[in-house]
Amino acid sequence: MRLGMCEVCAAKEACYACPKCEVKTCSLPCVQIHKKELNCDGQRDRTKFVPLNEMTSREFMSDYCFLEECTRYAENRKSDPCKRFTHDQRNLPVTQHRMRMAAKKRNINLRLQLENFSRHKENTTFLNWKLGRFHWRVEWLFANIPYEASLPRNIARFVDEECNEELTLSDLVVKYVDLQHETARDQRKLLTNHQTAGIGQLSFWLRAEGVRRSSTRCYLLDSTKTLGENLVGRTIVEFPTILVTYEPKPPGGYEAIDSSEEFEEEQEEDLPVTKPGPSSNAVAEDLDDSHDVYYKLAAAFAGEDVSETEDDEEFEEIYKQRVVL
Repeated sequence: MRLGMCEVCAAKEACYACPKCEVKTCSLPCVQIHKKELNCDGQRDRTKFVPLNEMTSREFMSDYCFLEECTRYAENRKSDPCKRFTHDQRNLPVTQHRMRMAAKKRNINLRLQLENFSRHKENTTFLNWKLGRFHWRVEWLFANIPYEASLPRNIARFVDEECNEELTLSDLVVKYVDLQHETARDQRKLLTNHQTAGIGQLSFWLRAEGVRRSSTRCYLLDSTKTLGENLVGRTIVEFPTILVTYEPKPPGGYEAIDSSEEFEEEQEEDLPVTKPGPSSNAVAEDLDDSHDVYYKLAAAFAGEDVSETEDDEEFEEIYKQRVVL
């Protein structure tokens, strides 16, 4: 009875000891019962502290193998293709480089994320190089959805994988609003308020990127202009996200922002902070007081001719010390 009696059934001698919790068991059913009751996986905790005087050759070998596994894991992470690029200034593939250069010519700051980011993996935006035309992936967020829809923040999300930049916003979103389209009829329960207001009453807001508090700020867009014209002068991370509401104000939780206003705010932050200095009259009074101190010190030396050069130098040193104090 080296292990004693089984700690589960207490009827037979124990044959096994759990490597993790050290519970003594006699058979496979008892092992399964102990794992279920104690929520134990039966694997020894390799990071558990063991006093040095209790360590055996088995613990030393286990620690050695554990360190070897850690080393192999670190080496595998270094060779992971997703970890090849660690900054934005990297050599982009030809297609992505063309996209960014074409966006730059349109005065659009297109930012492309690293390969392992989910937004980059979802992006279907492409540039038709022969026609010189962007086909954007657009994420539409319809705000002010009825509460019974049980959506987060009462916003319905739809995605168009290829939106021609030469089409207006009204033409792109009409399939969600006009009941003559099948998509609008399928989403009638969610978009009933937007469809009742009509395409002419909808307002479009581009979610801001690359500015302070970008998660709660947005730009007002013109529904009569094309998608490409609305993106001029904006920062886009992978693809644009446009909020649609039937009210002439931003959705709840967002505030409107204009690019010129944002530029002015940044300029104000860059200006050095200057403390209000003394006026010219105050400076003149301070100088007069300093000269009075000098002459009082000179007159304090009785029996001395203050017109001599040596006395002047001595008075000057005392005067400087007094002014510093």
